Amino acid sequence: MILSDADILDRLADGDLVVDPLDDPDLQIQPASVDLRLGREFLEFQRTNIPCIHPNSEREVDEYVSETIVEEGEDFILHPGDFVLGTTYERVEIPADLLAHVEGRSSLGRLAVVVHASLPYDEEVFLWTPEEGYGFYEIGDIVENERPAHAVAFDPKTLRVNTHPVTDHITNQTKRIYRVTLESGRQVHVTKDHNLFTLDEHGGVTRIPSEETEGQYVMVPNELPGPRGTETDLDLVSLFDGDDEIVVYASDGLGVAPLDSVPQGSRGHDESRGAAPLSSVTSAQTPANADVACKQSEFRLPRHLEITPEFGWLLGFYIAEGSVRRKQVQFGNTDAELLDRVEAWFDQYETSIYRTERDNGLEVLTVCSALWAKIFDTLAGSGSEKNVPDRAWNWDDGVLESLLEGLLDGDGCRRDDRDTLYTANEALADRTLYLASRLGLLSSAYSRERETYIEPSDVYNTGTEWAIDIAADSHKRGQYVPTPSELLRSLRNEAGLRMTDAAEAMGYASKSSISDVENEAHGSVKRSTLRRFRDAYADEGVDVSRLDQLLDGSVRFEKVTQVERTDRVEPTYDLEVQPQGRTIENFLGGRGGVFLSNTAGLCDPGYRGQITLELSNLGSAPVALTPGMRISQLTFTELKTAADRPYGSDRGSKYQDQDGPQASRIQSDDEFGGDQLERDR
Repeated sequence: MILSDADILDRLADGDLVVDPLDDPDLQIQPASVDLRLGREFLEFQRTNIPCIHPNSEREVDEYVSETIVEEGEDFILHPGDFVLGTTYERVEIPADLLAHVEGRSSLGRLAVVVHASLPYDEEVFLWTPEEGYGFYEIGDIVENERPAHAVAFDPKTLRVNTHPVTDHITNQTKRIYRVTLESGRQVHVTKDHNLFTLDEHGGVTRIPSEETEGQYVMVPNELPGPRGTETDLDLVSLFDGDDEIVVYASDGLGVAPLDSVPQGSRGHDESRGAAPLSSVTSAQTPANADVACKQSEFRLPRHLEITPEFGWLLGFYIAEGSVRRKQVQFGNTDAELLDRVEAWFDQYETSIYRTERDNGLEVLTVCSALWAKIFDTLAGSGSEKNVPDRAWNWDDGVLESLLEGLLDGDGCRRDDRDTLYTANEALADRTLYLASRLGLLSSAYSRERETYIEPSDVYNTGTEWAIDIAADSHKRGQYVPTPSELLRSLRNEAGLRMTDAAEAMGYASKSSISDVENEAHGSVKRSTLRRFRDAYADEGVDVSRLDQLLDGSVRFEKVTQVERTDRVEPTYDLEVQPQGRTIENFLGGRGGVFLSNTAGLCDPGYRGQITLELSNLGSAPVALTPGMRISQLTFTELKTAADRPYGSDRGSKYQDQDGPQASRIQSDDEFGGDQLERDR
């Protein structure tokens, strides 16, 4: 539960929640937050000639920052591109049963002051859950039900994409929703101050508010993690769980299954056949070698169907080209060899099939089986809503490659440099973009209005058609990276090369080719160009590992083409991804997949002290920061139970009782040789 203004006042009066000094409660206490003011102390990050800062070196970290104290009546000027650490004027004490979130004030959103990422309820995110594996979930459902899940996210240090535990579920304020569209057709709905990811000039990951992303290159997945335990067979009992239209048959146990819900007149018949309706038995009660059938049908299938690449192809072909009725599955195509392939697969299960040819050259294959119709409908839907099932993300890559092949064979066009799938189903376009990422393929989508003639009705129908381009190599999309100009300059200097020398080593005619990149003449650089820099500097023995991560990691970059204000004003939601304190702070969502930032600062239960603020100027003009101005908001979430071991000295907490802005103390973490875990005991 998020505390209201009345709740906050009550807790302040009780004394277990402290915000001190709270000089103007009427001004500072908002409907569900407390405004905090800016302090006088700032930590600035120095330009340095050393190649990197080692987190385990306290000396290097200390030398990298310098403190500035603003005199009375003066301002601190934050220049474009600068990043500093500030502090709140107020000191806070958070009781053991509250969790506090630090958010930037919306009126200062252009400063990107610890801005909170927020999505509308129905925006889908790609997660892994213990019950269902990988799938697509509305973020509002995940947050409101606090469902345990792992986010698909990238590690800012390595740029590798993996799964990381969701560590908190957050409900935010009602806000205006914006639509962000990328050049590839990927799209996400977020608040305007929501951060996406790009690169800074040093090759580090940095955030950019969505309202400022137009024309910028932002991060998307180049690949997705494989399944956490592959589903190798389709369990029909689980697929049809509780369906009273399905009957299971076996000779070893089902005859004594609970039949209380079966009409009295049917019990003897079911028992005599070693059968039971699926609505009366559980998956655990059903033998592995059971057969499955529809009621009033003699056609049976084994409980477990092997998920093979050929099954994947058939499912993809059905999604693109098939249809289902209550007792039939139909596949239509002008290529008889494709229908031969369909028929061969069903023949192994001795399924009744017939084929007819129409006057227009279209041949239709009909599978006469209510059970097969139910399987395909349950798995992938019917009509215009057919789509790749969520469970497919738990299948082997070989199966998914064949599924994509089936989609393209059904309703695609193959070219030498790329394949294109056509569909009127936007949801299928979305899943195909994700499918391409899973298989390490480049993809993009675009839509157009198209008029289609419907022959039986003799009418023309106008609708939206989506085209999804898929390629193994770059095809217009995914070729560019935000220019890491300072990183490239420092690598050249470390290699001891002049611009002329570097140009010669890379095969360029003039040093201007090097100068243009180092001076960010175009803001982005082709991956092929970046690889030439990488190879030239590697030949000189320079550590080019960051360039390797940018070129061969699990992420790539796409240009934002449009940021639109929508009419939607609604509650927003967020997921925190900070496993064991690691700053992953992102998750994957939106159409086609865009990495979304989770950037709210946290004050754990039991925290005491001033709060360090991360302040960035992402605009084009200097900003004057005046000590005492309201800079951020503190919201409070009440925990179901108080923390057993709140933040503090008993946990070896590094920032307890901090006074003023505090630089990183990561060197005290156990993984860097510190004694935090020892102190935690």
